[in-house]
Formats: sequence, C-alpha cells, structure tokens
Amino acid sequence: MKHRGLIIVIAFSAASALLLWLAPAEQTLGQWAKLIYFHSALSYAGLYAIYASGALGLIYLCGPGGPCGAWSGELGRSALIVWFFAVALSLLAMQAAWGGLFLREPRTIFAVAILGAGAGKEIILSGSAALKLKAGANAVFAAAVLLVMRRLPFVMHPVNPIRGSDSLIIKIYALLLLLAALAALFEFTRWRLARVNLP
Repeated sequence: MKHRGLIIVIAFSAASALLLWLAPAEQTLGQWAKLIYFHSALSYAGLYAIYASGALGLIYLCGPGGPCGAWSGELGRSALIVWFFAVALSLLAMQAAWGGLFLREPRTIFAVAILGAGAGKEIILSGSAALKLKAGANAVFAAAVLLVMRRLPFVMHPVNPIRGSDSLIIKIYALLLLLAALAALFEFTRWRLARVNLP
C-alpha cells in the first residue's frame, strides 16, 4: 500500500494521544508529566531499535546472510527518526521539569551526539554502499552507544523516573506508550522493506 507508512504514523499518533489523554497527571509537574512519559517511550524505543539494528547486523556478518542485513539497515534508519523526536521532546521536557534548557547535561549532550553520528553514518553509507558495510557500521554504532550509555553519569537527569514512580498506573501507561512506539517502529520498518522488495 502506497500510503501505508503515513497510515502507521497517523495510527501511532492517535493511539499515543489517546493514551496521554487518559494517563494521570503527576503531583509536582501536573499535566506536563505526560510529555515526559512520551519522551521516555520514544527514547527507549529508539535505543532498543539501535541495539536491534546492531544485533541484526552482527548476525548478518557472522551468518549465511538472509534478511538480517536488510532489516539492520532499515531498522537503523527508523531508529534515528524516532530518536530525533525523542531528542526534540527531551528539550521540551527539560524546560517543563527543570525550568530551562541545561544543554551541558551529559545525557543531553550524548543524545544529540547519537543523532549527529547516526545521521552521519546514514549519509556516508547511503546509496551504493555494500550491505555488509552497512551491517557492520550498525553493529559498531550500537556497541558504541551501549558502551557509552552504561558509563554516562546522572547529573540532573533522574536514573529512571518512570520505573522509580510509586504509581502503578503511571508505569502501565508508560509501558503502553513504549509498546505502541515499538509496534509502530516495527511496522514502519517492515513497510519500508516491502517498498524496496526485500524480505
């Protein structure tokens, strides 16, 4: 279907809007907390997609081939799209939660660095680059992101505000938003693969 990608985006936006409308406000931040729920869902969806793209790239390099290489390439692109919106939302969430933009916060710096490095990777490898080169680049990129993320300090950014919440209902809505983001990301990637006639 020609417009299936647009339909996926609209369906995800509608589902997310409904979940955010139903989600409870937070005692301190009020309705602004919903922005943090959405930012968190997109951030984790983007990270998981980066890691999955790297893992699929590694499988493709070490195995007999198959669809893992194509999935690694497209999933890597989809991850960056999601990550872009996660970074944009993080700036809004920062303004709402902290009352300003603290651009020297380590995790903010690294979030922007992921976006820049990932975009550079896609630009360099676009076009006629070999599939094995793309798969290898995604594996290295994912490993680098994972390595740095595990060592990044928490300065102002809380360790995990959703998981640390005492409210079960907040955790449930955050999980539903994450699942919706992952489902949309998967379907969008599958649609992209179908458009280029790859398995």
